[in-house]
Amino acid sequence: MKKICPRCGKEFECIHSKDCWCITVHLSDRAKANLSKNYSDCLCKDCLEELNDRASD
Repeated sequence: MKKICPRCGKEFECIHSKDCWCITVHLSDRAKANLSKNYSDCLCKDCLEELNDRASD
């Protein structure tokens, strides 16, 4: 399924399964809390990785 990242506006593919690329992005607890607080839908890989890096600073 094609989606638009609510953070950056980039289009990306969302598979909705255990084979999705998002499974490989290991988010910290702090990043997960931030995501659930601020977004109600999937983010692109670049945004997930950036938010995860910021949460670990």
